[in-house]
Amino acid sequence: MTSTKRPHQRRRRPPEEAEREILDAAGALLAERPSHDVTIGAIMAETTLSRKSFYVYFRDRFDLIRRLVEPLGAERDEILARLWRESAEPAAGGRAALLALAGLYARHGRLLRALAEASSRDPEARKAWRGFIEPVIEGHADWIREEIEAGRVEGIDPEPTARALIGMNLHYFFDQLVDRPRPDLEATANTLLVIWQRVLYGPGPG
Repeated sequence: MTSTKRPHQRRRRPPEEAEREILDAAGALLAERPSHDVTIGAIMAETTLSRKSFYVYFRDRFDLIRRLVEPLGAERDEILARLWRESAEPAAGGRAALLALAGLYARHGRLLRALAEASSRDPEARKAWRGFIEPVIEGHADWIREEIEAGRVEGIDPEPTARALIGMNLHYFFDQLVDRPRPDLEATANTLLVIWQRVLYGPGPG
């Protein structure tokens, strides 16, 4: 007897919907697996698309990873510009920015942590991570130079200090916010703010 069962028909969908499906699948896998295990084949197996569809939307795996973190970088940059750099009260603006960044890492920290951890052994992940974090370090180093020129900060080297403080932020965000059922965003932001202030401006009166 000849089977009358028809082969599975892949559903046609708008290009942006297909692209989003691939991005979502990759993000989910990167949050739970080592980066080197998140191959193009593994990603496409989690979608309703054929493997060759990957190359319709992305040049390679690095292009995909870069696209995943781009919107997070844009959200972070908007937070820093709106709440910190444009604030008339630097301390209050710094706290508001740290609080908003804590929320960002609470939502997306698993992906960012996976990318950071993979950057030590995966060249594609390293490119994506450096593209994500280096502009922040450079921006804070420039700001510290401005504070030195204004006479408010002294005795520190801007670039290494910015690198160390941003590295601390990242580690603390990952430790305090990722995989916790009820992360305390305010306590996390307050702790980091105190450290930044004391490193840059000293302990203050009393």
